Amino acid sequence: MKQLRRWVQGAPLFLPLVAVCGAIPGSWWWGLAVAAVLVALGCRLWRIAICTLLCAAVAGLHALRLDEKAREFCELAELHEVVELRGTVERTLQRGCVLSTGWGGVRVVLRGKTLYTPGDEVQVRAQWQEPRAAGVRGVFDSAAWMRGQGIAASLDIVESQKLGKPLSLHTVRYWGLCIREKLALRLMPPGTEQEPARQVLCALVLGDKSGAEAETMEDFRNGGCLHAFAVSGLHVGLVSGILWLLLRALRVRPVVIRPLLLVLVGAYVLMTGCAVPAIRAYVMLAVLLLGHILRRRVSLLNTWSFAALILLVPEPCQLYNAGFLLSFGVYAAICVATRLCMQEKPWFGPDDYIPVSLRTRGEMRWSCAELALRGDIIVSLSAWLVSVPIMLYFFHSANTSSFLTNIAITPILPVVMFLGLLCLCTAGIPWLGGACAWLAQKSAALLLAVVAWFGELPHAYLPAQPPAPEHSLLVQGTGYGGSFTMLGNHGLLIDCGNDVTAELKTVPTLFHAGYTPAALLLTSSRVRDGGGAAVLQRMWPQLPVIRAAELPAEGLVLETQAGRFSIYPDTRSHTPGQPPVVEWESSVGRVLYIGNASYAACQPFMEAKADVVVLGEHSRQPVQAGDVEASRVLLLPVVHDAAAMADDAHLQLVLPLDTTIPGKVLPRDSE
Repeated sequence: MKQLRRWVQGAPLFLPLVAVCGAIPGSWWWGLAVAAVLVALGCRLWRIAICTLLCAAVAGLHALRLDEKAREFCELAELHEVVELRGTVERTLQRGCVLSTGWGGVRVVLRGKTLYTPGDEVQVRAQWQEPRAAGVRGVFDSAAWMRGQGIAASLDIVESQKLGKPLSLHTVRYWGLCIREKLALRLMPPGTEQEPARQVLCALVLGDKSGAEAETMEDFRNGGCLHAFAVSGLHVGLVSGILWLLLRALRVRPVVIRPLLLVLVGAYVLMTGCAVPAIRAYVMLAVLLLGHILRRRVSLLNTWSFAALILLVPEPCQLYNAGFLLSFGVYAAICVATRLCMQEKPWFGPDDYIPVSLRTRGEMRWSCAELALRGDIIVSLSAWLVSVPIMLYFFHSANTSSFLTNIAITPILPVVMFLGLLCLCTAGIPWLGGACAWLAQKSAALLLAVVAWFGELPHAYLPAQPPAPEHSLLVQGTGYGGSFTMLGNHGLLIDCGNDVTAELKTVPTLFHAGYTPAALLLTSSRVRDGGGAAVLQRMWPQLPVIRAAELPAEGLVLETQAGRFSIYPDTRSHTPGQPPVVEWESSVGRVLYIGNASYAACQPFMEAKADVVVLGEHSRQPVQAGDVEASRVLLLPVVHDAAAMADDAHLQLVLPLDTTIPGKVLPRDSE
């Protein structure tokens, strides 16, 4: 008990943090808060017990109040459909913005084309939009993202009006982002946006990944280093270390460096967007520096707890945010690993029983290299072990080679960051600026090459779900009447949407559902230049693409691992490029994909009974469910169907069909 009491006294904010983490979810999680209070009482630490109880009560009541406000707003918006709001823009999205109605109000997402910037005060009329969950776990889930951001609802803008731009924290944040945009032009001048090395520099140094292409993002994602593209504790730590070394090299005294670092690093965090991991790192750095300035002992666990409380008490939704959990979880793992590393005996090098004063210069260098390598391996492995369960829960995927990639890039990252900052400072200076920019680009290119090499290792990036059965179908709506169909694993993929749809919907859905296409058939004439075929070929380089307009008159037969696919073009129509009919024959059944083909094109295939018919709707000669002989009929979303405009249903069937299937499925006699 004495040891526990001493440990609690060394980190008095840890028990309040545990209590807050239990109070925010509520329900039986309140047991954590009760246990934390009982531990403090058992150690006879009355002030810590009172603080723990107060923190739990404040956080729990605040979370309950926010949930109640969000529920009331959703009920009101759903009842009236169109609501009027007035608030401040917190951040902009790709198509819309996040609006806060102020203290005691709610936070909502406004969808639509807007020209607002953070800090703008606006008044809008918006229409209620039903929140949609992802059809396949692992694909971007807007409902889960909204919960992690504390957003009550998603609304479509009907009309809006800007009222002004008062001074607020969001306005200051916007000024910081404007400074970042101007600095990004030094790293990526106009005309160089296509260079991957410059994209890496902007993302790593400034946290600006808006100019990063999909290929660059995929390399870092597959290599398990996507955290380098978001300003986090890694960036704040590197910037702090670089500034400290530079100021010490200029013979600035530490008593001056510490308050100067508080200002400079704070400006850097503000300029890069004030992300949660960056705020966590800055709060901990500020406590550490203030402790040295005031000559007070600083506990890492207590500082870590203080940073978490600073974020959780005002915004309880952060507990459901993947970035928050990854930042604090990985940092805790790094601290524990560093302590274990210092206690671990040397793996090689001089005997640790030899005093440091008796070691030669070569032995000292060898000992430092061994310690650096040992720390790199232990820290990277510990951080990977903590991040894996969080990645599995939130993203339904795992990087098997992530810790190897982090070990390899650890000596490269400080160099890239230092040269990137040097490039920012020397831009515009003749000769020196060009030399620094060249060195920065070369180091960034080396970093990208290392990450890409590890990302190409077998099974480097895996979904949490095992591969789908060979004889299964997947039908996924992509919104606004679009859809794609996967016939069998290692079978035929029919349609994939445009580039945006393929990148955000098709590829993630196939990856997380466990499907690998053997060929791609494009049937839609509305999508130019093959739509998202290039996006799929980036994921599966050997994927052949079949276009309906290029099919021979006699059709095409494709033999795959999933079975035999016969693709028949519409030879009865005088309009070229009409959707074909696909017949899939396997050892367990027969599937007829009609899609949006015409009645005349499907007539030769209606006599033989099929196990499943996938049916769309032709504009002039539609095929009805009663026209085909089948055990099950799957209806695809159609553009003119208002109910299907936002259809995002996921349907997976395993043949033979002997169970009740949820989704848009009609039996033969449903007509």
